[in-house]
Amino acid sequence: MAVTGFIIWAAATIALRLAGQYVFRGGSTIPLLIITLPVMIAVAIAVLQRYRLPEQRALAAIALVAPGMLLDTISAIWFPLIFPNIRPDDADAFGGWLLFCNVVVLLTAVLSRPPRA
Repeated sequence: MAVTGFIIWAAATIALRLAGQYVFRGGSTIPLLIITLPVMIAVAIAVLQRYRLPEQRALAAIALVAPGMLLDTISAIWFPLIFPNIRPDDADAFGGWLLFCNVVVLLTAVLSRPPRA
């Protein structure tokens, strides 16, 4: 699950490096959060569907988000260097959005029911 989390983190980081200026535009982050919510729920459900027991789902979700949370620490600290295409004053929105995405995945793992076998 940690490898899957790393792959998702890498893909998202590359996408933001290439087109992040279209995601963060210095305005309200509410539309971004509204769009992100169902996407992150869908990703969590799809990736965690094979884990049936609540304890397994919770641990898998932690393993899923851990690589991104660790590596996004670097992204947040060196934000202007890693994302030169995103305005530096959008770093706060970036950090909040990252927290939001991770919390949605973790809560989805805990609150959703796995599909029936």
